[in-house]
Amino acid sequence: MKEENSLKIVREALPSVVPDKGWRSLKRAFEVLRKRMMLITVCFLTLFLGFCCFFYYRNLLTASTILSLDYEEASIGLTPNRTRFNIFEIQSAEVMERLIDYAGLGGRISPDELSKCIRVQPTHNQNVSSTVYYISTSYVVSFTDNGAIGGRTAEDMLALLCRAYREYFVEHYGFNHSILSFDIDDLKFNDEYLMTVDLLELKCTQLQNYVKLCRQNSKNFQDPNTGVTFSSLEQQAKNLAAYDIATLRSYVIENGIANDRAELGGMLDYKIRMDRLNYDKLMAAYDEDSRGIELYDAAMSAVVMIPTQDTSMNYYMSRTKTGMDNMAIHANQQLGGAMERMEQIRYNTYLAEKLEASTSDSAAAERADAMILEIERTLQKLASDIQTLDSMYTSTKARNYLGFTADNVSAADRIGLIPSFVCSVMAIFAAYFFVFLGVFLSDKEKEV
Repeated sequence: MKEENSLKIVREALPSVVPDKGWRSLKRAFEVLRKRMMLITVCFLTLFLGFCCFFYYRNLLTASTILSLDYEEASIGLTPNRTRFNIFEIQSAEVMERLIDYAGLGGRISPDELSKCIRVQPTHNQNVSSTVYYISTSYVVSFTDNGAIGGRTAEDMLALLCRAYREYFVEHYGFNHSILSFDIDDLKFNDEYLMTVDLLELKCTQLQNYVKLCRQNSKNFQDPNTGVTFSSLEQQAKNLAAYDIATLRSYVIENGIANDRAELGGMLDYKIRMDRLNYDKLMAAYDEDSRGIELYDAAMSAVVMIPTQDTSMNYYMSRTKTGMDNMAIHANQQLGGAMERMEQIRYNTYLAEKLEASTSDSAAAERADAMILEIERTLQKLASDIQTLDSMYTSTKARNYLGFTADNVSAADRIGLIPSFVCSVMAIFAAYFFVFLGVFLSDKEKEV
């Protein structure tokens, strides 16, 4: 009776759409299904459980995690060393090669094929509006088993992927350690000794500045095995510059050691003459500015006193800069430059005098060579110690640059509860459609 009332209501609502024989077939189809309700229920439950198993198995082949960028520059789309961040480098060939090596899949899958198993998407919609774009600092990274990863599970591969990408990220975007590299070929013993000393001093200054910056970033960090700190390494660099390199420079100058005395003497003479010309030019400019300041009419100072309001809206006379002020500033700059040139003149003159007064001494040159080699070894050892300690510090700090959080999946999502229910209902409706179609065609044949 309930089915008849339902059919009557639908028929009255659409009397001109469905013919009477269609309604009769529809009624008979309902009657067929009503008599087989137990079978339909069993079929629905069977389908539902089957779809749940299917979705559960499919989810076993996929693992996901949330990657978070936990450093200041991430909010503006940069890496820690302020280069442009690109999340899709997690699928790069270098990361894939590391993943293949860690998973022991060498020769079984190519980096390009493995990268297709990885899917990356931001946790937020990047396009906030037509004019504003949101820079995501977290991403969902998924790995799907394509059947070519052997006995490894998707979760295993995802864990190894996180490890490979973390190492790649730290190596490429942690800190730049290139300044710590020290090559013996940097020093050319066919150059003049004083140039070699300058190179040693420059390298020592670079190491000192680098370790000073490290100390400022981490005052208390130390090697857990040796107890070495950035402060102690900075002091070593200072001592090396203040004593060893300074002693080497003094020894070379006092003994007039040179590879080519005539060439070095000519170079020093040329530098002295050029510095003298620059000194004369700078002093001439200073004298002109000084005379201009003396000739400046003091009475004109009142012209540049202008009425001004302070923060309390009270008027006062404010003095602005004048031409005399600009000349005074320029004069000081010229005088400072002239004094620098004079210092260079005195230093180079002293070198030329020592070089002229000394005689060729092979023993002194051999001792200078030994001192240079010793300082070079000390610099290499210092650079190595700095790099070792800084690598420890960088690795410790960089572990926090990338955070990986398990993408928690509920039990309902894991078995696909809603999709399974929807698919099962659609299957039942499809079965009812075919039953209705069969009844309709059967009635039509009887009428014929």
